[in-house]
This record gives sequence, structure tokens and C-alpha cells, in this order.
Amino acid sequence: MGSKFFFLIIPAFPSSASVRATEYCPSPSQSRKRYECVPEPMKKTPDYINKRIRNRSAVKRFREKSKTKAKRQEDVKAHLISLTKFYDNELVRIKHSKQQLELLLYQHAAHKNIISQLNEILSLEAQARLQFQKQIASVQELSTSSIEHLVD
Repeated sequence: MGSKFFFLIIPAFPSSASVRATEYCPSPSQSRKRYECVPEPMKKTPDYINKRIRNRSAVKRFREKSKTKAKRQEDVKAHLISLTKFYDNELVRIKHSKQQLELLLYQHAAHKNIISQLNEILSLEAQARLQFQKQIASVQELSTSSIEHLVD
């Protein structure tokens, strides 16, 4: 097997404090703020220390807020997926009821007695519609509260 060699080239930086740090700390992208290396003596000043503490705190708050927002969006996504499945199931049920009613209509046109079957279908449909409306009301309440959390 061939061996691989890796060479690390380390540029020599002048140690003079008079040289601007921005010349040796280029940013990876022109759109971002150019990073300026802070000289070691300045890192020990109280102003710099306070600035770093505030910055770390701000970064921590930003990351927590981002995680919370992502979690809420995942919750809303899961809720909307379950709502879609619920609507699909309800659509299947309604199509089945429609087919039954069409069949009864054809039987009625053929002068068959369908009153008891029609009453049973209408009763079951009314119960299913009532349960559907209750579930929709609870889903709307959940989605309203989820959206309010996202807006906050």
C-alpha cells in the first residue's frame, strides 16, 4: 500500500502588535462582517471581558430560541400531518355513505321499500357528522394554540 503524506504549511505571522489583525484574519465570505483578531493585552481588559460575556449570553439565547422554534414547527408539522390523515379518513367515510345513498336511490327508483335502510344510514351519518364536528373543534383549538405559540 502506498503511504500518504500530508504537509501542513503554517504561514509566519509577524509578532509586532502594530500590525493590524484584520490583515491576517480574513473572513470566509465577503458578505459577513470581517473578523478582527483581538490582541492578547486587550483580551484582559474589563470592557472586552464584559463584551465577551454579553456575546456568549446572546449566542446562547439565540440558539435556545432557534431550537424552541424548530421544535414548535415540528409539532405543528406533526399536527398538520395527523389532521390530513383525519380528513382523508373522513373523506373515505363520506364517499362510502354517498355510495350507499346512491344505491338506495336506485332501489327506490325500482319501487323497492328502502325506508328502514335509509333511516339507518341517515342515523349513522348524523352520528358520524357530530363526532367529526367535535374532533374538528378540538383540532382547531389545538392548532390555534400552536400557532399562538409560534407567533409569541
